Amino acid sequence: MTSARYTAPARILHWLIAALLIVQIALGLGADGAPRARAEVLGNIHAQLGVVLLALILVRIGWRIAAPPPPLPASLGAWQRRGAAAVHLALYGLLLAMPISGLVVWMWIGGPLVLIGLAALPLPRLAGKDEFWLSVAGYAHEWGAWALIGLAAGHIAAALWHQLVRRDRLISERML
Repeated sequence: MTSARYTAPARILHWLIAALLIVQIALGLGADGAPRARAEVLGNIHAQLGVVLLALILVRIGWRIAAPPPPLPASLGAWQRRGAAAVHLALYGLLLAMPISGLVVWMWIGGPLVLIGLAALPLPRLAGKDEFWLSVAGYAHEWGAWALIGLAAGHIAAALWHQLVRRDRLISERML
């Protein structure tokens, strides 16, 4: 019989990425409406954290491949299984697309990207090149952020529904 619980590394990565994602959203939204000097500081922190998140997401995906998640209980209907799979796939896709699109934008508008004061990422400078891809990356990053916020909110709502309404302990037994 397989365990109905995610492995400890999967749970740790899930909650760490979730917490950092909340910080990332706050930084991104805060930079949007801030005066230029503050926006640059927030944007720099946002970019650095984005690289950290990308690394964690890649580790999470690798771990998910190496240690697949436990099967969903038989009590869930087929539409719930398909919905959960679709939302998870979309979340993973957006969690990859966001830092990648952010890095593309950074290569046009940012200087060197120094990670936590330790090492500079050797990113090519794209300023002066065809700005079509800057626009694509910028729109992908902005609209992707809103899509990610919406999917994450739906994911949280579904978890709360299982825990508080259905009281099936699906979340507490699998993810805590």
